[in-house]
Amino acid sequence: MKRFRKGISLIIVFILIVAIVSGCTKDNPGTTEPVQETNPEPVERTVTVTDMSGDTVTINGEVKKIINLWPAGTSSFFVMGAGDLIAGLAVNSPATMNSWTQLFYPECVNIPALGSTTPTIENLIKLEPDLVIIHPSTAKDGFAQKIREVGIPAININFSNYETMIQAYTILGEVLGGEYQGKLNLWSSAVETKLAKVRSLTDGIQEADRPVVYYIAGQTDSLTTTMAANSIISDWVESAGGVYAPRLMDLAASAEVTPEAVFKVNPDVIICAGVYQQIEKNAVETTEGWKDLKAATTGRIYTNPYACFNWDRFGLESQLQINYALMCIQPEIASANGITKKTMINEIIDFYKKSTDFELSTTQAEYMLNGLRPDGTAEFPVK
Repeated sequence: MKRFRKGISLIIVFILIVAIVSGCTKDNPGTTEPVQETNPEPVERTVTVTDMSGDTVTINGEVKKIINLWPAGTSSFFVMGAGDLIAGLAVNSPATMNSWTQLFYPECVNIPALGSTTPTIENLIKLEPDLVIIHPSTAKDGFAQKIREVGIPAININFSNYETMIQAYTILGEVLGGEYQGKLNLWSSAVETKLAKVRSLTDGIQEADRPVVYYIAGQTDSLTTTMAANSIISDWVESAGGVYAPRLMDLAASAEVTPEAVFKVNPDVIICAGVYQQIEKNAVETTEGWKDLKAATTGRIYTNPYACFNWDRFGLESQLQINYALMCIQPEIASANGITKKTMINEIIDFYKKSTDFELSTTQAEYMLNGLRPDGTAEFPVK
C-alpha cells in the first residue's frame, strides 16, 4: 500500500512539473509569471490631400459625416453605396432624389437641405460634419478657407470631363479610404480601359465618315439647349467615332443654339437626354424643320439613360455612357465587338450590384436603358 501511495505521489509531482514548464514556455520562456498583454492605442487616421483648387487640406479621423454643397457630385455617394455619409446638401432637389435614387437609397429624401451653395458657417457647424465639399463656383471666393478656419476640413473636387472626374474621384477616394477608395479606384481604371478600347475601335474612321451628333440636354423641354464643346459630352461623342455638333457651330461656352444652327449642320444622330427626353424625341419627330433633319428621317434619334444622375453628364454612372454612346453613334462597330442591348443590360445589372449592392431585375435594367423610371414610366411623358 505504501509503495502504491508513493507511486501516486511521484505521478502527481511529475504532472505539476510538466504543467509548470509548459506554462513557462508558452507564456514567457524562463518565468512562471503570466504575460501582461497590452492593446496599443489605435492611431487616428490622418490624410492630407491637394484638392482641385490646389489647396492642401489635412483631415484627421474617419470621415463619417459629409456636407456636399455641389449637387452635380451628390449622386456619386448614392451610386457607391455611401449615402449614409451625407449629412447635408445644398439642395434636396427632385433631380438628384428621383425615383432611381430612391430605389437605391430610400433615405435620400430625408437628408437635410441647407438651401444654398454658400450656407452660413453657423449652419454648417450645427450639422457637425467631418468634411465639407464646396460648390466649384465658390472656390475663388475663399469660402473653403472660411470653413477651414472654424476647424472643419473643406475641399473642392469639381469636374467637367472624364479626365477631371478621375482626378476628383482619386482625391475623394484618398479622403474616404477603405471600401470607397477601392470602388473609386476601380471606377477610374474601368473608365480608362473602356475609353481606350472604344477609341481604338474608332480611331481609324476618317473625319468625313464620322456622323455629326447633336445632343439635347433635356433639363427643360427646349430643343435648342445643348452643351458646349470641350465637355464630357464631346468626350464620349468623339471617343465613339462621332463629330460633336457644337464644334461645328463654334459653341465654345454657351449651351444655347438656334434652330437654324442645328438645321445648318443637319446632324446624322440626335441624342435626347435628361428627364424631358421622351418629350424631346417626340418633338424632333413631329416639329416642322426638325422632322426633316437627317437623324429624324433615318430613325437615328435616341433617348439617353439616367439613374441617380444622367449617364451622359457627370458622376460614376457616366462609365456606362461610353459603351452606350458607341451603340448609338457606331452601331455596326459596337455589335461587331459584342456591345449590344443585351450586353448593356447585363453591364447595368453588374455595375449597380458592385457599386450599390442593389441587384436590379432584367426588366428594371431595360427600363433604365430606355430612359424610363423603375416602374417603366417616363419622368415627363409625351401628352
